[in-house]
Amino acid sequence: MTPAVSILVPVYNVSNFIERCAHSLFQQTFEDIEYVFVNDCTPDDSIEKLQKVMAQYPNRNVKIIHHEKNRGLAAARNTAIDHSTGKYIQVIDSDDWVEADMIENLYKKAEEEQADILVSDILMEKKNATIYQKEFIEYKNKTPFQIMLENEVIGGYLWAKFVKRELYVMPECRVIEGLNYLEDLHVSIRMFYFANKIVKIDRTFYHYNKTNENAITSQKTDSHFATLIVFWKYLDEFLQANSVKCAESIAFLKIHTKVNLITQTNSYKTRKKYAYLFRDFEMKYINRFRLGERLILFFTHYRMFFSAHLTYKLIILKNQRIPKTLCTCKLSRQAGCAKT
Repeated sequence: MTPAVSILVPVYNVSNFIERCAHSLFQQTFEDIEYVFVNDCTPDDSIEKLQKVMAQYPNRNVKIIHHEKNRGLAAARNTAIDHSTGKYIQVIDSDDWVEADMIENLYKKAEEEQADILVSDILMEKKNATIYQKEFIEYKNKTPFQIMLENEVIGGYLWAKFVKRELYVMPECRVIEGLNYLEDLHVSIRMFYFANKIVKIDRTFYHYNKTNENAITSQKTDSHFATLIVFWKYLDEFLQANSVKCAESIAFLKIHTKVNLITQTNSYKTRKKYAYLFRDFEMKYINRFRLGERLILFFTHYRMFFSAHLTYKLIILKNQRIPKTLCTCKLSRQAGCAKT
């Protein structure tokens, strides 16, 4: 019998976190769940710890799929999708944890609304604080796809989205193997494009762990910029193939993704190498950014990278939250997209 929900969990180098994650999943108040864990050749004892937790929940429907070699997060997600059978899919990162009633509430809401995608709010778990991050699918008379494409008031995080399996298995929504940075945004943009109905639930169930120093998103290196270029190659091709017209929104998103990396890497060599990426868009729209963001772009242009990094930190401190994108300029809020 087909399960109602499949929970997909890639596992790699999360020995300090996997037990908390697994307990939170197996303690779900909703019963009809299929769990698919993918061992991406983790070098530690994560799988052993997972199996010890599994033994405490013998009635749960659990699969562990083993990769023969490490292939990265994108490939692990695809493997999990291929081995899932549930009507809905919930993606989980193995260093995070969730509330016990998450699936019960998400499934009930999705069924009531007949939603293809259900979006919930997020709890960002930092070392000394828990930050509530509200997501939006209605903003300034824009469609959810337009809002997702701008990536301003809603994040691309897949784990904040409860999704019908039909979207995940579409060839257009597959993650490109090796795209292990911005892979969530890669998929989310496409799923929002194809979804017939997207609904928001004003609750938070997911604890996003920002304390894992081994996480891909915490280590900004030269490879992140190389992946960024690949990400934009595929996204530009997708938008062109589907005749999506939103040049201004795309220009801002390109600058956002670049500036976030520039300010979050500690390598002067890397900053210098990619400082002029998407420079033409910066020059065209520079006066429409907020002062702090213009300062970051100014410092980056003149290779004053420490000043750019410090300005970025001050913006975060002032906002008392982790921004999904650095820029929240007026134009990105007003620009529209059109499918022709």
